[in-house]
Amino acid sequence: MRVFQKNILAIIIGCLVGIVTLAGQAVLPVNLNFLANSGAIWLIPAFLFSFFSKNNQVYSMLITINCLFGCVYGYYISEAIHNNHAFDFTSGVYLWTVMAILAGSIFGIGAYFANQENHKIKYYAKNLLPAVFTAEGIENLIHISDYSHMIPAVIMKIIIGILLYFVINKQDSMKSKNLFSFGMMTILGIIAYTGLFLFTCL
Repeated sequence: MRVFQKNILAIIIGCLVGIVTLAGQAVLPVNLNFLANSGAIWLIPAFLFSFFSKNNQVYSMLITINCLFGCVYGYYISEAIHNNHAFDFTSGVYLWTVMAILAGSIFGIGAYFANQENHKIKYYAKNLLPAVFTAEGIENLIHISDYSHMIPAVIMKIIIGILLYFVINKQDSMKSKNLFSFGMMTILGIIAYTGLFLFTCL
């Protein structure tokens, strides 16, 4: 598949995810509503599509960013249609557009290096996405008093992270380097989430 076609497909996939996100907000119970209210969920199709496409660094970033663009605009345009109002570039749209560029660049580069067999950061790049979810779930457990109303969601985040680890690493899942990098990335993620939690409490 040519790069142009991959980018178009990435946008289409993103749009579908954005539409499903809007629908999920209406039907998912409170315990699992994070699945439709977390930008991190959008990283899953964006990273995985770029990772399995195996492109060079620039194209990997573009594909990831375009998939996230699809998520953002698929969500906001479908929301406008659903609520019968004109689509407008609100502050929320601008914010998520910037986040799509930033996150798409980081995770796009991660997807690229995850495919570089002999690169020293390969395993860390492969475990970037799984660590995001695992770390968020563990951080929620650390501050469980603030998340006692959504324990199933907290557990689900950890499960998603572990499942992503096995999906991405496949037969290399039990390699010591892989397990070590997953653990280190998760620890760094917990530190980052804890810092963010403390900042919001100020």
